[in-house]
Amino acid sequence: MTGQSGLGPSGAGQPGVPSGGRAGQPVAGGSGEPARSLALVLVESGYERLHAAFMLAATAAALGQDVILFGMGAGVAAFSRDWSGVDAFAAGESQRARAGVAGVAELRDAVVDMGACLMVCDSGMKAAGLSPANLLEGVACVGLPSFMDRAAHARQLVF
Repeated sequence: MTGQSGLGPSGAGQPGVPSGGRAGQPVAGGSGEPARSLALVLVESGYERLHAAFMLAATAAALGQDVILFGMGAGVAAFSRDWSGVDAFAAGESQRARAGVAGVAELRDAVVDMGACLMVCDSGMKAAGLSPANLLEGVACVGLPSFMDRAAHARQLVF
């Protein structure tokens, strides 16, 4: 996502640009409707919850869905360059490596490579004592209204 705004590949989230998927994306469940976007709100910094969120995000992105990840509260740690705020990060990564399963770091890289929109709440950043310089490149620091506008038509899950 180098040099991108963090608002995803479709440009959605900008005024006058609808969010909710890409043209020509796969049909969801054979219903005849295009697959919708998926918005995951990360509110905790526990490794297992973050792993589940990034697994879902990677799967949805691989299926061509527009994916939004939004960190708020302790969840902003998932978007930090150094992982220091993620509970049990080293142990979780080690366990996944022994099992031959992708860890959070690998999943986050994959989600970024597939063009997911990464956002963090500005108040969560302040509460965590982080600055934009602490964030992974391409992560947008926004207010809650910006996230809600961007994810208005997405299925939303909280982790």
